[in-house]
Amino acid sequence: MKSYCFIRWTCPLPAPPRHPAVLNLASAMSCSVLHHVEVCVKDEKIVNLLCRGFGFAPFAYRLTPGASKLALRSGDSIFVAVKRRKLDPNNCESISHGLLVDKDDEGHNNEDDECPPDEGGEHWTVFCCEGESGHAVDSVFNVALVVKDVDAVTQRVRSRGGQVLREPTDLPARSRSRGRGSRRKGESGHVRYSIVRSCCGNVVHTLIDKSNYGGFFLPGFEPIGHHQGAKKPNSVLDRVISDFTRPNSLSSSSSSSAEYTNLWNLENQSINQSSSLPLSTHIDHVTYVCEIGQSKELLAWYEFCFGMKRFLTNRKESEEEGFVLSDNIGLRLKVMEYWKCAETGLASPQEGNEDDSSLKLVIAEPLPEVSNSHVDKFLKSHGGPGVQHIGLHTPTMVTTVDFMARNGVVFRKAPPTYYEEGIKLDEIIAAGHSDELKLFQDLGILLDTEADVFTEEELDKDKKSYLLQVFTGPVFDEDTFFLEVIQRRGARGFGAGNITALARSIMLHNQRQ
Repeated sequence: MKSYCFIRWTCPLPAPPRHPAVLNLASAMSCSVLHHVEVCVKDEKIVNLLCRGFGFAPFAYRLTPGASKLALRSGDSIFVAVKRRKLDPNNCESISHGLLVDKDDEGHNNEDDECPPDEGGEHWTVFCCEGESGHAVDSVFNVALVVKDVDAVTQRVRSRGGQVLREPTDLPARSRSRGRGSRRKGESGHVRYSIVRSCCGNVVHTLIDKSNYGGFFLPGFEPIGHHQGAKKPNSVLDRVISDFTRPNSLSSSSSSSAEYTNLWNLENQSINQSSSLPLSTHIDHVTYVCEIGQSKELLAWYEFCFGMKRFLTNRKESEEEGFVLSDNIGLRLKVMEYWKCAETGLASPQEGNEDDSSLKLVIAEPLPEVSNSHVDKFLKSHGGPGVQHIGLHTPTMVTTVDFMARNGVVFRKAPPTYYEEGIKLDEIIAAGHSDELKLFQDLGILLDTEADVFTEEELDKDKKSYLLQVFTGPVFDEDTFFLEVIQRRGARGFGAGNITALARSIMLHNQRQ
């Protein structure tokens, strides 16, 4: 197995008992939980994929001596690409917290803050390989959460044995490119944040409280539109673009005019081709892969630290064992989430609510009796546990996937036998998609009407509850992270029935060969 720099530690069990003195997590966590996800990369691949293929638009950037960051958005889905930089320490005073710093007549910074000596002094900066000087493996590693009380949640992580990478800190809303203490028009207040390490591989969480903030995205990030048309040489935006348009760029040299224009092409292409309706409205779920036997620890840690709750997605699932897919699949699935109505305990969504955006975490655990499952392969290629895939919700599955495929996104295709009678054909017809069968097959779209635990109580018996989903190939050079596009039509599960159906269809296809 490859050896990377992920820090591993074990979450102690059992969880401390709840009692009146324990913090009420409902008062500490926010109702809108997921803020953004960060991906640590060595090149521009995921930026091109999200913009050209998935309709994301770049809207914010940040540059520090240690890192370049580019924020991309589609609907409520936000990815922040982060890339290590190696700048000349003699010149780093010209960059402060993501913006150009004005100099006085003697060449000194007009800023209160000095140039941070390393990543430990930079706000918002953390890498997937913490503590290492170089990039090891591309990884989606930071699931940023909005909380009501940063200090309280940080302390819970600390009391559970978790590592606090950044202590709680206030950042004011001010534009550092406009001189000392000045703000952009309409900005006010401050953001309080911290960064903590999860107990799952290299996963970290930036904890953010924006309740007292009236500014753009996050302090230290600059809106890209603010600089549109202002093609200054050697600007901070030029440097960020240079980092995300030239593979393995670790220098401070400015980009060319062509590179500058390239980002605007990405932005304009994303906006024009996706029209007024975003291709993906929100992040439906985030899936972790853990080591054998660790899912119970993960569930206990997230419940104690963040108040998340386990819920069953399938009638065949047990509270203790989760949903087990044995045979040649070798997979155990467990799901947890933080509901908007968590103050009154776990509750099911409104009937057929496709716009539900509560935070859902899926835990995929390999089974010991199957030695070469896809989750095993992830652990080996990634160098340990971490984020395996993210599901993006779309309200228009066929149109969205067709657009993505035409714009270069490579989706995994099921064998033709998947769409035959006895495997999935009957379900596709019953769900009313018989006219789109050929399209489903051409695009790789899967359909699942798994036994949802909420179906009988919430949906009319004549109404079919199902989901549509499709998966990309590996996004990075390593066979690790991929993306899923999902549309829910009343279903609350995650396509467990498709995993079994795919395995059966592959076996049948191989037999015919």
